Amino acid sequence: MLLVDGDCHALHGECSLPALPPSFKGTVGDRLDHVDGPRRTILIGCGKIADFDAEERFWESAGASAIDALRALRLEKASLIAPPSPRQIDVQSATNHLALGATLASYRCTAFRSKPPMSHFEIAEFKLPAAVWKGTARIRQLAESINWARALVDAPANVMTPQAFAAAAQALVEFGVQVRVLEQRALEKLGAGGLLAVGRSSEHPPCMLVCQWRGRSGKDFDLGLVGKGLTFDAGGLNLKTAPGIAKMKLDMAGAAAVVGALRVMAQRRAPMNVVAAIPLCENVIDGTAYRPGDVITSLSGLTIEVDNTDAEGRIVLADGITYLLQQHQPKRLIDVATLTGAIVSALHEEFGGLFCNDESLAADLTAAATRSGEALWRLPLSKRQNYLVDSGIADVKNVGIPGLFGNAAGSSIAGAQFLQKFVGDTPWAHLDIAGVAWATRPSPGIQKGPTGFGVRLIDALVEAAQSHVMSS
Repeated sequence: MLLVDGDCHALHGECSLPALPPSFKGTVGDRLDHVDGPRRTILIGCGKIADFDAEERFWESAGASAIDALRALRLEKASLIAPPSPRQIDVQSATNHLALGATLASYRCTAFRSKPPMSHFEIAEFKLPAAVWKGTARIRQLAESINWARALVDAPANVMTPQAFAAAAQALVEFGVQVRVLEQRALEKLGAGGLLAVGRSSEHPPCMLVCQWRGRSGKDFDLGLVGKGLTFDAGGLNLKTAPGIAKMKLDMAGAAAVVGALRVMAQRRAPMNVVAAIPLCENVIDGTAYRPGDVITSLSGLTIEVDNTDAEGRIVLADGITYLLQQHQPKRLIDVATLTGAIVSALHEEFGGLFCNDESLAADLTAAATRSGEALWRLPLSKRQNYLVDSGIADVKNVGIPGLFGNAAGSSIAGAQFLQKFVGDTPWAHLDIAGVAWATRPSPGIQKGPTGFGVRLIDALVEAAQSHVMSS
């Protein structure tokens, strides 16, 4: 298998190309199957580096294109001819990102088919020094953790219940992560009224997953993570309608991103202490369902006026945030959540929404987004908009006020303003990933479906922060 760029140069200095038909331009998606006696060479178009926002994305796309070609040709193995190239490149970096793109592209959800199609593909050999290929081990761990998170989101809600998610997270134990599950009785003893209210109408009771990675000495935690874990969100009494309700198994994508990030940081023994709280429940309907107009008392003691039962994610996140602040006092806090449909209207599928109360944390997350390729767009979090979640009868209301056209005004901002009420002075960021957690069209390495967004971002953040932690 031979990678070819958009100028029809072989991306290997020792290889020459066969005569190419005019139709082969070397663009992404171009493919040529060339047979010369016993030798079969498949040429894969990779496009031009200039067509990508970073060279790393070019190599990831090339690795994904190689796997796509194997799948299309029903081949399980191939020898991939990769860099060095006629141009000056970082061979190790290029190979890392080839491996990342290839591993991501190899993912398919086949667990729920009676006869799974052929879906495992292996790049049998890289024409590179063994040390260079060995150097891809860490990037492949990252890709495998992303794929694990994608598989959690892909699992249907009748399988991936709150208890099933907590059980799946036990896989982190083998890498050294401490995993604890707070069941319903423990939540009642704590007073986690938000999580209990949202989850009480389901036959699958709510719980909270608490995970700790200790990569250095000392009891304090450098980072706290909270992941929204709605394993199914029907909207409660404010029932969602078709077709959106059919995709609501994805409402635990924030939780999946958090456990995926913990998996990779534990595998590479990140020298940081990180704690995560993941509130898990279903938001469905029976006679015990919480109602619009209810006032509930959260774990923090703040009372919440429920204006819309379909704005449940912020309610359960508030209890997760409070639990970490009360029990573990992390120095920084990040929540990851498929929180609002409004963020999709604003940013579509290319950017996650970033809200942050701390300039240093915002800068670190923005830099991590650039390095990882998981793009963020910062949105306002201002005292001028505190009124969005004012309540006439409680401490805070769970949705914004009606806007000019009747719909809730600034609902993504209102969600962040709501969460900020529970954070206090802790440096905190809220990542609204509702638009980027699920792809409606394919991109290099990612087919339609769950993306695992957040794993790479948190990994890049932790990798950049660890040197500061070690020196402090």
